[in-house]
Amino acid sequence: MCRSIVLIEHGIQGLDRHAEDVSRLEHQLAEASEDLKQSLAANSEVSTKIAQEGAEREIAQKDAVEVRQLLVAEKAEALRAATEIAALKRMVEERDEKLSSSTIELVALQAAKDEAEAELDQNFEESEELLKQCFDRAVGQAHVLYGGPPATSDFDLDCEVYQGRLVPSAEVAALAAQETGPAEAEEGECVEVNP
Repeated sequence: MCRSIVLIEHGIQGLDRHAEDVSRLEHQLAEASEDLKQSLAANSEVSTKIAQEGAEREIAQKDAVEVRQLLVAEKAEALRAATEIAALKRMVEERDEKLSSSTIELVALQAAKDEAEAELDQNFEESEELLKQCFDRAVGQAHVLYGGPPATSDFDLDCEVYQGRLVPSAEVAALAAQETGPAEAEEGECVEVNP
C-alpha cells in the first residue's frame, strides 16, 4: 500500500510535472505557431515584393530594349539626315557655282547687249542722217528738174502728203480706212492719193 501510495504520489507528481510540461509545451507551441504565422505573413510579403520587383524588372528590361531600339532608329535617322544634308550642301554648292557662272555669263551678255544697242543706235542715227541727205538731194533735184518752189530743209520724215496736206504717217492709214471703209483698206496697206 505504501508502495502504491508512493507510486500514486509519484504518478500524481509526474502527472503534475507532465501537466506543467504539456502546458509549457502548449505555450511554446502557441508562441511557435504565432512566430510561424508571422514568418509566413512576412514570407508572403517578401514573395509579393519579389514578384513585384521581378515584374518591375521585366518592365524595366522591356523599356531598356525599347530605348535601345529607339536609339538605334534615331542613329539611323541621324545618319540618313546627315547624308541628306551633305547631298543638299553639294547641290547648293553646285547651284552656287552655276549661279556664279550664269552671273558672269549674264554680265558678259549684258555688256554685249549694251554694245550692240549702242552700235544699233549709232547705225540708226547714221541711217537717218543718210536718209535725210538722200531726201534733200531728191527734193533739190526735183526742184531743178521740175522748177518747183525753192527747196528748204523744213521736211518732216514722219509725215506723208494726204489730200494736199502733210499728215503724220500713223494717221494716214486710219484716214484712208475711214474713207474707203474697213473692208477695203487694211492697216499698214499703202493707199494711193491723187491731190
